[in-house]
Amino acid sequence: MTRPIHALAAMLLLASTVLTPALAREAAPASTPAKAVAPSAAQILARMQVAQETTATQPAGSQGPSNKTEGVRQSSQTQVTSRQPLGAFPTNEVSRQPVIDLGAGEEGMKKDVAALQQTLTELQQLQLQTKQAHWNASGTLYYPLHLLLQEHYEGLSKYADTIAERLLAVGVSADGRANTIVKTSGVPEIPGGFLDDAQILVWFTNAYKRVGEEVHAAIKTTEDVDPTTSNLLQEVEHGIAKYQWQMRAQLQRTHTDPNTGWDLNDNKPVDLQGQQAPAQTPAKP
Repeated sequence: MTRPIHALAAMLLLASTVLTPALAREAAPASTPAKAVAPSAAQILARMQVAQETTATQPAGSQGPSNKTEGVRQSSQTQVTSRQPLGAFPTNEVSRQPVIDLGAGEEGMKKDVAALQQTLTELQQLQLQTKQAHWNASGTLYYPLHLLLQEHYEGLSKYADTIAERLLAVGVSADGRANTIVKTSGVPEIPGGFLDDAQILVWFTNAYKRVGEEVHAAIKTTEDVDPTTSNLLQEVEHGIAKYQWQMRAQLQRTHTDPNTGWDLNDNKPVDLQGQQAPAQTPAKP
């Protein structure tokens, strides 16, 4: 690192005739008139060393990595409060304004809201998980999974928005709070840290399967009390089934390729639930 710095200093000395007057005045003593004098090599080198040391050296008393997040979190003393109580998780407040009557009665309305709210929660959970995996995907399939997960994230966002708006349309508030997702989602949390490609394929194959089955049950629950909601949920089920297929297809076994995923999984077959070896043709006698 020292040689390049000295070489650069020498070049700057050779180019002293084109240095600006301001730089020359900075180098000249304060007691003498300003002259077009080039800074010495030592002055230039000293400036460079200071800049490097300032960048590389941490301030005294800096906190370790384990305390940095806490320091940021406590950096503001602003208290965030509300006069309105938090309520339960989820909270679906019924509007007192005129709304279109579903004609399903109170029990039918409760079923409709519960189906919509739970679907919203699961879609939001999947949104968060797809973005987490999108950022941290690693391995041979990093780039295609990076792009596919972004596409899924955007699609799930649209579905979540549609379901939330349907809740408002039937006359209740939508609950998309983080604590509602944590407390009521049936989809487990995805692991933290870097995620290898085989791990992502297995996790989302199973997560989409679970949510798809939940949405299918919601369709059955609402088809009589609110056909419009049921139809919207069918669109969501169609999208989730597509996303699930796009994940499992990358580990789909065929008659010509067992496709166990060993090349993605440290030379070990990928453990994908429900995956069976293709039927073997009986040997001829």
